[in-house]
Amino acid sequence: MNQAHRKIRARRKKSTAISVPITSMGDIAFLLIIFFILCSTPARQMGIKVNPPLSQFVAALKEAPVAVAIESNGTIYLQGAKVPTAVSVEWGVTALLRNAKTDGERTVLFRCDRTVARSPYQPVMEAIVRGGGIIAAVGDSPAKSSHKP
Repeated sequence: MNQAHRKIRARRKKSTAISVPITSMGDIAFLLIIFFILCSTPARQMGIKVNPPLSQFVAALKEAPVAVAIESNGTIYLQGAKVPTAVSVEWGVTALLRNAKTDGERTVLFRCDRTVARSPYQPVMEAIVRGGGIIAAVGDSPAKSSHKP
């Protein structure tokens, strides 16, 4: 019996407990989430070239959770990615706003080049509304655009 007892003790001595500092991993994960949230918002609109229309009724606008843009050549973007049609915009807006509860969370930033005719952008605006979005259109004030070189 002594030999069997010694083998069990030997096995117990070989196994060691490894402690992992879970608290610091949680802090690191939280900081990474904040970093990616802060970096992702401006990146949505990079590379999309839009000259917004002029309007005397321009007001400051906070960043919206969803962004739709139409370039001068008619290319449509949703969240910075090209989409083929207004129907794609509707599906995308519906998916992105499915958990939105307030009007601020349902705001869709709509940027359209001033040279685009009504026929390309009207279906996109209707798709945003059908998808549950509240349109916040982007424009320039005449005074601001007159100072550009």
